[in-house]
Amino acid sequence: MNVTKIILLSLLVILNIILRIPSIPHEKGGGDSFFIHALSNSLSYFGEANWWVNWLSSLGLYPYSYASSVPFALSATTQLFGFVGINSEKAVLIFSLIFGVFSVFTSFIFAGILFKKFLPKFIMAFFFSLSQGIMIFSTWELSARGPFMIFLPLFLFILLKEMPYTKKVPLFAFIFLFMAFTHHYFYFLLPISVIYLVLKIIYGSSQLKAYLKYLDYLFPIILLVAITFPFFTRTLITAGSRYSWIINVVVINLRYIGPIFIFIISGVLYSLLNMKKTFSEYFMLLAFLMLLPFSYSQTYGIYIILCFSIYFISVGFYNLFLVKNPHISHLKLLFIIFLLISFVSFSSFYNHTRTGSSQDYWYMQDSTYQSSVWTNQHISDGLRGFGNSGETWKLLASSDAHPILPTGGAVILAYKLINGTELPVIKISPTSSSYYFDGPYVLEQGNDIWGLFNWLLERVNIDGGNEMAIIDRFNLTYFVEDTHNYEPLVASISSSKDKVYSNGRIQLWLL
Repeated sequence: MNVTKIILLSLLVILNIILRIPSIPHEKGGGDSFFIHALSNSLSYFGEANWWVNWLSSLGLYPYSYASSVPFALSATTQLFGFVGINSEKAVLIFSLIFGVFSVFTSFIFAGILFKKFLPKFIMAFFFSLSQGIMIFSTWELSARGPFMIFLPLFLFILLKEMPYTKKVPLFAFIFLFMAFTHHYFYFLLPISVIYLVLKIIYGSSQLKAYLKYLDYLFPIILLVAITFPFFTRTLITAGSRYSWIINVVVINLRYIGPIFIFIISGVLYSLLNMKKTFSEYFMLLAFLMLLPFSYSQTYGIYIILCFSIYFISVGFYNLFLVKNPHISHLKLLFIIFLLISFVSFSSFYNHTRTGSSQDYWYMQDSTYQSSVWTNQHISDGLRGFGNSGETWKLLASSDAHPILPTGGAVILAYKLINGTELPVIKISPTSSSYYFDGPYVLEQGNDIWGLFNWLLERVNIDGGNEMAIIDRFNLTYFVEDTHNYEPLVASISSSKDKVYSNGRIQLWLL
């Protein structure tokens, strides 16, 4: 690699770092980010994963469990930086920044399998690492989806890279297991791997390889089916009009990819019409078409297909450089510069602000952080309470569980609010989709702890018999109130209990 290429990659790394320098005072994200943060804190405090009550718990496929790789990695990072006085919130910033920079290298290495020249490799690394789908989860925010998407190019690199099977098999097993411990999306690695194996078998036989030319004619039909089947069957369309659903799906893709999304059309069309496809081009097209129907999922679709979308966008965008017309060379250059600036500006804007109502709660408020500092200093280890959602979820993580709050999921077991060995669970049939996305086991109906506390918040008398039974059962000492979230029980608590702390937004009541 010559000096120019090294400089360009170095500049891309620097740009990734600059765009991820936060413009907000505290950690951002929804429930997932602070949930993972709280799990990580529990690992550092207890020295073990208390939510591991079944081997499936480590994969997040058992009630009150969570995929373990990110909480464990964050706990190690937090403890490491704790030696030099960096608190867990700043450790989250460094942790996510490392993943953001890593995305440059995973995508560039994978692009080396797909392209021979440096420029398209660089384009793919540029678009992948700076896309909002990656940026949002690697800028002072925790998630399992982000690391999964960032490591997916590395998984695909190991899958497609020509190497001895004595190396490929252990590397494949390692990366597959790692991603299984990261997110439920690892299910999609199985059909992707099957596509690779089938293509390998076809390429290994000259007779079978001769039939690949017929597949080229089938690709347009497969594409049409992949796009229209969910539309006409309403698969993954859970509410409202099918037309409005498609519009929302397109908007979501634009939101997480940016203005370059339009190049996916030319990239896919180019691949479809290319009659001299390489092994990797066949693989990418087949994998993309297999995953395309899942893009109808507004919750998870974009994250599953992002890596493949970026590849076809890179193909379409790189083709601009191949247009040789001296009469429009200057216009072409200006157009490319405009597109790159628009893409970076778009990603940067949504990395540092929000539009609509979400701009008021997309990061932890300073009042919540100051409350967490106070509770960490004045509440003893192990004391418990409950809150009324909102910012109280964030306070649990930033205060190192002072007090311990039952915010749901694995946190219930992580902080020993209940005995994990006594969970009332039932087994799900393998024929049910819940078996694969929620796990082989679910809680028996009516035994959800989070649901129990939601019921409590809807009561009107904190001193009632059933209400006090819950407080005694979980040995609760405090009620943490987010004044922006009103619940019926708050009126009873405020009229009969003592307030021990208030900063306007967060109030702490002694039960």
